[in-house]
Amino acid sequence: MICQYASFENQSSAMKNLLAMLAQNRDKKFFIVVGEIGSGRSTMLNYINKLVFSNQQRNIFDDNFHPDMLSGLSSALVATTREGAYDVIRHFDKNMTYVVDMPNLSDRKADIPQFAAFFVDVLSLMNNKNKFKLTEKSIEKLLHYSWPGQFHELEAVLEKAFYNAESGTGQPDRNKLTIEPEHIELNLQSKELEFSIGQKLEEVERKYILQTLYFAHQNRTKAAEILGISIRTLRNKINQYREEGYL
Repeated sequence: MICQYASFENQSSAMKNLLAMLAQNRDKKFFIVVGEIGSGRSTMLNYINKLVFSNQQRNIFDDNFHPDMLSGLSSALVATTREGAYDVIRHFDKNMTYVVDMPNLSDRKADIPQFAAFFVDVLSLMNNKNKFKLTEKSIEKLLHYSWPGQFHELEAVLEKAFYNAESGTGQPDRNKLTIEPEHIELNLQSKELEFSIGQKLEEVERKYILQTLYFAHQNRTKAAEILGISIRTLRNKINQYREEGYL
């Protein structure tokens, strides 16, 4: 079975199962979409609004809210991280609540070829170019990567690959409208940390923590996992850096 979602026919089993379960719970009034930043939470909010509320739902919250704002509502759509989901759930009638757990992009690799082709088509139109195509080897390169930055990272990589191909970088025939593996630069978000002898350990730690937060798109749960520390420890460090004027 192929599931239509966000203008795509989803091929990944993770999304097929999610959409099937969502269809069985359309009678709910409160939908909480949880997942990492960049996993498609906002797109899912729009999809549920159309599917369940016929685009009439106005109580839509995407991170920038306080749970107390949900008190007294008869229906709502909320997107949040897994860390914040429990604070949101306790405000709702459990019998009328459904949690949509968005899979990471690494769990949706079967959907990457279609999304990548669509995004490259959009880039071609935006730049008034004939359509560029990803070669099979380019698709294979995309599929073998883990995508820690989710869809944000995939879009950034495809945009850089498009301009590399358009400028002829690494391509002998500039009239050949294909994106080759050599045009695709992965780990665009990763940067080498530069340290010098004489820096205090606390300075090195601060730089590492702040860059990890940047890499994780300010997702504290993800950053804490990468750093190997607790959410509470990371929160204390962030508060300290804010007081010291680094944030």
